[in-house]
Amino acid sequence: MRIIFQLILVFVIFVSERFADSRQELPPTLGDLKGQDKSVRQPPDRKDKKGCCKIKYPAGGYDFFLATEDDCRASLYFDRYLGENNTLCFRWEGE
Repeated sequence: MRIIFQLILVFVIFVSERFADSRQELPPTLGDLKGQDKSVRQPPDRKDKKGCCKIKYPAGGYDFFLATEDDCRASLYFDRYLGENNTLCFRWEGE
């Protein structure tokens, strides 16, 4: 009886390891994000203006920096373009 229980336990561990490998989180594709982009869209005449860009790292951290909308969207970890005058991005003005 003990041997049967041990064999069942080994089988369950083996199967659960196989399922865990197949469920690894993959980065979202463009199709997955369709309709979820809540970014600000700049009018064509203001595309060269820099605004606040938010990126999200795979480990879960966020970063904010100044970039044009096109440069922001080209970023590998692009999450959202927040536009101009956002308090999450600010520039130190020299005296």
